[in-house]
Amino acid sequence: MNKTITLSLLFAVIASSNAQTQVDIEKAVKFGKYDVAKTELYKLLKTEPNQGENFYYLGKIHLLQNNPDSAAFYFKNGLRATKNPAINNIGLGQLALNSGKEKEARSKFNGAQSNIKRNDISTYLLISQACLDANKPDISRATDFANKAINAQPNSVEATVMLGDIYLADKSSKLALSKYREALSLNPKSPLAMMKIATISTYNKDYATAVQKLNDVVKDYPDFEPAYKELAFANYLWNKEEKDSNKIANAAAAYSKYHQLIGESVDSDNNYADFLVKIKDFNALNEFSKARWKSRGENFPIYKYAAIAAYESGNNEDAITFINKYFDVVENKESFKGVDYLYLGLSEIAQSKSNDGKFEKDGYEKGLANVKKGISVDSSIAEEMNAYALELFKKGNYEQAYYLFDLGTLDKQSPNYVYDTYYKGNCLFLTNDKPMFDNQLQKATEAFNEAIRVSPTTHEALLMNARAYRFIDTDASKVEMVKNYEAFTEVLTNKKMLKDTEMKDVLIESYMFIGVQNMNKDKAKAAQAFNKVLEFDSSHEYSLNALKKLNKK
Repeated sequence: MNKTITLSLLFAVIASSNAQTQVDIEKAVKFGKYDVAKTELYKLLKTEPNQGENFYYLGKIHLLQNNPDSAAFYFKNGLRATKNPAINNIGLGQLALNSGKEKEARSKFNGAQSNIKRNDISTYLLISQACLDANKPDISRATDFANKAINAQPNSVEATVMLGDIYLADKSSKLALSKYREALSLNPKSPLAMMKIATISTYNKDYATAVQKLNDVVKDYPDFEPAYKELAFANYLWNKEEKDSNKIANAAAAYSKYHQLIGESVDSDNNYADFLVKIKDFNALNEFSKARWKSRGENFPIYKYAAIAAYESGNNEDAITFINKYFDVVENKESFKGVDYLYLGLSEIAQSKSNDGKFEKDGYEKGLANVKKGISVDSSIAEEMNAYALELFKKGNYEQAYYLFDLGTLDKQSPNYVYDTYYKGNCLFLTNDKPMFDNQLQKATEAFNEAIRVSPTTHEALLMNARAYRFIDTDASKVEMVKNYEAFTEVLTNKKMLKDTEMKDVLIESYMFIGVQNMNKDKAKAAQAFNKVLEFDSSHEYSLNALKKLNKK
């Protein structure tokens, strides 16, 4: 949820003798540069210890950073200030909502309204935003306060947009769009309203329209920072729907411009790096981590970004060194993100690989456990695991792809379960020349059989299962090979794919091996199979010779 409106309004009422500080803090909080904002606010606590808004902002920042105890400390101290103490009741009200104490929240919000001036909408909007930001958003109360702001200032773009944001949070995109359009009618030159209208297209997954509209906003208002961030994410999401390297390049360029406009800081730099990880622009991440290395100080996430860049470039030694350093130096172990555990696990798995290509069991399982933990912290990692593993697979990184597909198969309810299982088997099959595990081909057939059990018409799994059994090369495996080749041809027949050009070679393969295995068992079936081969290739030498032998017997 966008907090730009209410944060900006609050700064309009901050009483500070240093005008430049007001601008710096506003920009810092608005764009997530909390390190800069806190530094300035700590200074203000010394020079203006009786200004309640300073305490509120420190509390709000801690709340945004998921530090509720610290937030409560500043809000409560802010109530003791002699100037504008009531605003701290808004923060305490949100904490009460987070704890399920609605009666207390109502009391605190009432206290925040004790000295509202006529036509002053900032307090109403701050309360509305607090209700929306609660762990369980209070949509009804947020709506009430947004409407109070609109009643106080009917022509307020900010208040109208706020109501639109509430509707969108409540998944009422049509109502949200109507409010954003109403805001634009109030001020046809409002880049905020224009941007919000574009975000409805993003919400509805009409990314082409969203990107077009956002490009129009940044063209007309090149210094309007939030639009570049929205443009970056719209391109990123569009690429997830329709893979295109240009979309990722556009996403990177838009976020880079956003980062440039809002200014560098520890927090904004790290947010930029997080986005580079999200879009998998690891070359840019590598350059970023190198550029910030000497000045990193206590910006410990730089170790993480260096580790990710190292891992993605194949430098496993540096990856494990940097990620372990990161986990060692961060004191608050509860602050680790899902992606942190993901790359800790991936680095550990890579380190567990021995010179003979096999994975050491304990190291592999330790790494896999950390990847699982990452998913438990951030479920979105699991959603992207299939696509990420597929990229590795397409690049021929079958070993790395294997353990990601393996992880995907842990959730049997996943929409990707069948293909995660299939590709898991494929990775095992394709690395059998340098096996990672004992009895690797057997493990491959187990994966293929599971994919077939769940989806019997997955012809790719039937084909690869037949091949895996063929390479196991035992009497029992040859029986299974034939069963899978026969099932493969049957499925293709039912799917009316026998005439597909790309299936010609694998059909020849299937019928030929069915014929070979039946030469001494079922001559009729063998002859039928070889004749099928000739339907696809009339000059197939092996089949022609096999039929001659069968006719002599």
